[in-house]
Amino acid sequence: MPYLTRNDAIFALGKMKSFHDDLKGVMKKNGFNLLSNIGRRNILLSEAQERYFSEALSRKYEVICDGSTGEPDILISSLNRELECKLTSRHKSGAISFQSDHDTLVKKGPLDYLYVVADFQFEKFAVIHYTDLTIDDFRPLSSGSRGKTQMMKYKSSDRARVLVGAMKNVNKESLFKLSKKMRNARSEKQREKIKKSIIYWNNTPTRYRVEMEAVNA
Repeated sequence: MPYLTRNDAIFALGKMKSFHDDLKGVMKKNGFNLLSNIGRRNILLSEAQERYFSEALSRKYEVICDGSTGEPDILISSLNRELECKLTSRHKSGAISFQSDHDTLVKKGPLDYLYVVADFQFEKFAVIHYTDLTIDDFRPLSSGSRGKTQMMKYKSSDRARVLVGAMKNVNKESLFKLSKKMRNARSEKQREKIKKSIIYWNNTPTRYRVEMEAVNA
């Protein structure tokens, strides 16, 4: 049985939203805008993610949430599982990247990951729980990456459970649309163009689109 459920995620997200609203109010009172830098906002909320998801899990398991450097974000001691927590948002380009610390993957081997994707206003979310990810599920380090490596979602999709929101298979969606276009094609030129697109989507690594949902907890 999966140890993390949708109900756990809804519980933790509700607490995170409350903390976000409180923090936003305190910053506004002192002349700051929490939403002026979403990356910085997510850093401030990262500890809350660890704390509140561990609180949700502690209702069923023995859990340690230390927070110290070098310690697991969440250790489910009764299951002997470590859970790495990551909070991210959509980039200006529209992309959503799931990152990890390269050194962590090298040192610890297979790990579980909890990715929370939040929108700008911190009202809509996607929560994806991955189990037993290894360094082979992530891209090689690139120059300027500062020790961060990005997940290759198509390699780890078999170990992903979407608890909130959705992950859509872009390849399947594209092939479905192309099959409809092929049926309605009126010329050989159109058919040839569609065939090339079909070949492309059949042979390119699977792409995924993350969709968020509003959470009321």
